[in-house]
Amino acid sequence: MRILFCTKNDVFGASILNWILPRLGEHQVKVLLSDKTRTEENSVQALVEEKFLERDLPLRALFPLIDQQTAAGTLLTFEGCRQRYQVEIDTIYRINDADAEAMIRDWAPDIIVSARFSLIFKKNIEKIPPLGIFNIHPGALPGYAGLYAPLRGVLNADKQLGCTLHQVDEGIDTGAIYSVSYLPFNAERSIFGHIAQLYTLGLTSLVELLNNLARGEKPQLKVQDETLFRYFRLPDEAAFARLKTLGVDLVAFNVYSDFIQQFVPEALARQLSQALSPQALEQLTHQISTDGIDKTVLAFSERLEHTIGDFTT
Repeated sequence: MRILFCTKNDVFGASILNWILPRLGEHQVKVLLSDKTRTEENSVQALVEEKFLERDLPLRALFPLIDQQTAAGTLLTFEGCRQRYQVEIDTIYRINDADAEAMIRDWAPDIIVSARFSLIFKKNIEKIPPLGIFNIHPGALPGYAGLYAPLRGVLNADKQLGCTLHQVDEGIDTGAIYSVSYLPFNAERSIFGHIAQLYTLGLTSLVELLNNLARGEKPQLKVQDETLFRYFRLPDEAAFARLKTLGVDLVAFNVYSDFIQQFVPEALARQLSQALSPQALEQLTHQISTDGIDKTVLAFSERLEHTIGDFTT
């Protein structure tokens, strides 16, 4: 089967590829990475900080340093995934224009899969794969459509968070559902600490779906109840203030530190342990409010390089 797998150019997109690519060895796979920043991500401080941790820090500082090494970590960077699994990985900014459509038609996927892909497919792309487009959404549909579903679930005092695998139609998160899976919410892990786990639930259902399709079985899909459908946009400052009153962090830095260090090769682990400690990462994140992202990333990159240099000289 030819699978066009679409995810996001961020640290979770990398973790998604680490999980799914070893399980798609019998298929032909091409990967597209979306690269999109919404206006609110540069204006709401909590979103600025999250973007920094999910994209700027790993993609602009840590991953390039790791890619210079001969060894790899437990988790691979995008370049590491490209090399180990011999898969084509391209970044895309528009998915529905003539060039993107021509590229997809030329590659001729049997199915398109979206997991954390920030771009919305329109009808011209939906018609290309004979098996359709399926999306992994980190929220239980139909009640948690749109953006930041895990956060919305926590604000609603949900005891468990859901992930949905559904078919893509002309709406946003409105397509028929293949599966909804759940995991318990643990406040100590923060919102961030559940994201990778949620996608793993959806990816597990995806593997089941692909196996069934390979056997010629038609997937059993359930049409969403429109009366229960709720769509959420990016949260504002008030939403994050409510989260704080619940005693839940958007990002727990001990969880983030453990997660990001999985990308670090063992040979560099000791050298970078201090720079990637929870305390250092928290201080670095607070620094962007005064120095800005570009200056903070540059200073952090230089610190990592100097740290490695001090250990090797």
